[in-house]
Amino acid sequence: MNTKTDETNISSAKQQNEENKTFLIVHNIVTMIIMFSLCTAISIFFKQSGSLESDIVMVYLLGIILFSYWASSYFYSFLASVCGVLLYNFFFTEPYLTLEVYNPGYPITFLIMFLVGSFTSMLTIRLKSQTALAEEREQRFKSLYLLERKLLGVKSSKSLAKVSAEELTKQFSADILVQFFDDVGKIQNRYVAGKDFFNEDRERLACYETYHSANCCGHGTALFPKSKAYYLPIIGQNSVMGVIGIALSKSSTLTSLQIKFLDTIAPQIAVVLEREKLYEKQEETQMQIQREHLRADMLRAISHDLRTPLTSIMGSASTIIYNFATVSDDIKKDFLNNIYDDAKWLNEMVENILNMTRFDEGKITMNLEQEAAEEIIADAISHVKKPAGKHIINAKMPPDIILLKVDGVLITQVLVNLLSNAINYTPDGSEIIVTVNKVKSEVIFEVSDNGPGILETDLPHIFERFYAQHAKTYGTRHGTGLGLSLCKSIVEAHGGKIAIYNKKPHGTLVRFCLPVKEESNNATIGLSS
Repeated sequence: MNTKTDETNISSAKQQNEENKTFLIVHNIVTMIIMFSLCTAISIFFKQSGSLESDIVMVYLLGIILFSYWASSYFYSFLASVCGVLLYNFFFTEPYLTLEVYNPGYPITFLIMFLVGSFTSMLTIRLKSQTALAEEREQRFKSLYLLERKLLGVKSSKSLAKVSAEELTKQFSADILVQFFDDVGKIQNRYVAGKDFFNEDRERLACYETYHSANCCGHGTALFPKSKAYYLPIIGQNSVMGVIGIALSKSSTLTSLQIKFLDTIAPQIAVVLEREKLYEKQEETQMQIQREHLRADMLRAISHDLRTPLTSIMGSASTIIYNFATVSDDIKKDFLNNIYDDAKWLNEMVENILNMTRFDEGKITMNLEQEAAEEIIADAISHVKKPAGKHIINAKMPPDIILLKVDGVLITQVLVNLLSNAINYTPDGSEIIVTVNKVKSEVIFEVSDNGPGILETDLPHIFERFYAQHAKTYGTRHGTGLGLSLCKSIVEAHGGKIAIYNKKPHGTLVRFCLPVKEESNNATIGLSS
């Protein structure tokens, strides 16, 4: 029964193709007749007005070029050149209304007219096709750039499947299937944008063949050519991770540009999917062991949090490398900015991890020097000036210089971490205020903002290691859960205290107090883990 239905559909498609070809032929012939009728009428008017024969020749050449632009076929371009020469000979050379020629110079004129008409019309067709191709490529690269930006922002494999399918259906105007598999070949996530006919037996077989063979299958290929969709594998570093299905009509196939677009975007989906799979595995592992061993937690955080920006850097860099000649300078600049931001974030994260490791070894040697609190604050603000963006950072200092004996580098790191948190968890335009005051034998630093504040459920755990806030982030990164924990360790190593509060009506205030010390320049402080 299915075979008969397929044969009927194929026959209908062939009949439709024949009708389209017939219509195209008739349309081109009618257009050519109208065009040359108009050219002949204009030429007769010129002839009666006493114009030169060269003017009449130019009218026909213009008609050939215009018709070639509309016809977009080399055959019709050649035919138009022949018709133009014949009409000029028939109406405007002696003897008139015949194809005979008395003047021996006319054959040369006809040949030149034919060659010029043919050459210019072919150039017109080629220019039109190249212009259309360039516009399509530009649109594809723009779409590729926007799609990659969206892919990098997804937070799970489920949302990755949804975003990928919905964006691809916009590009191809077709029903799209995006299906991910787990390590044992079972469907992990599946999303269909449009009509879901992908569960039919033939479609499922074509999809699984694509997954197992890592080859394109389905419509327009040697494997399962009668399928309604074209299936493309999503190949990761070690294996096939999923399949993309694109519904096609019986008479249509993907163009070379569309295939190149898919070949470019599929690896990007694989990179993001690998990142999300790794992230999900990290989350499961962390829930199982619940921070039982600090070193194991550290290794897991590094393996995940390093890979996230690295995959983003790799994706942006590979796009520039493989599409360098065709991507515009503005898009290259955006990708390079993304690479810079990811690398800077990596550097800050590694610095926090290294400092945390030093504290966790049991002791740390701090270089205690007499430092001016104003200079420490100014140095910290300069570190976050670029990522601050549209945030407003103000410093409120007392009239007198405050000196304290601390490790200036570490206290600057505390302020940098607090300012970075304030920037990341407040919207653009928020005001961040840094203040310092000396009260009796303590120096009190405060970092406050007018953002949305911290969730009450987060407050008791905010200084725990690897604890990430559930509040909305306005920056490009979620925290690793190390920044505030490191701040606490540094402040306590100096004999101080740190606390965090929600301001009313909204906002956050972080306060840490450092005692005024008079110890020697180098002190060794023992820490309990």
